Amino acid sequence: MGLLLAGGAARRFGANKLLANLPTGEAVGLLAAAKLAAVVDHLLVVVRADDEPTAGAFAQAGYDVLRCAEARLGMAHSLAGGVAASLTSAAWMVALADMPLISPATLVALVACWRQHDRIVVPMCAGQAGHPVIFPARWRDALLVLQGDSGARALLEAHGDDVFTYPTTDTGVVRDIDTPQDLALAAP
Repeated sequence: MGLLLAGGAARRFGANKLLANLPTGEAVGLLAAAKLAAVVDHLLVVVRADDEPTAGAFAQAGYDVLRCAEARLGMAHSLAGGVAASLTSAAWMVALADMPLISPATLVALVACWRQHDRIVVPMCAGQAGHPVIFPARWRDALLVLQGDSGARALLEAHGDDVFTYPTTDTGVVRDIDTPQDLALAAP
């Protein structure tokens, strides 16, 4: 199961960055969704309950959308909401909608790592942990109670013995689109 977290407020961007077009003409969030959807059995996009433009764009593109009332409280709430809406999943590949520059080959490799090791899988580029992160189903209960805006960072830090770090040179796992300048410099 893929969870694409798209519930942020884009304060630094100053507008809806997920619907902004990359230099290639593709919308940031829709490109991130397409890449993730290609490697998971099902994709659920989690948006703020009041974000009609974003919800509409993802729904129009054919993706299932979860309007999460708690998304405004932080990323962890969106993640917990997505897990709650997909309780029977064998795992969750959690990606951020403002990170469309990840190579499809990296996504395939991350899934292969999870299948081989059955651990939390985190991509690592130049010493920096990135996204997407894959959580096996045994982490369901811990994911359901996450709160705040740090996602699952504390969970990863507390359970490093169950984390498989996937080394990569794919800078897309650590590059997000936070400002108009990021968008102008983005090249998938």
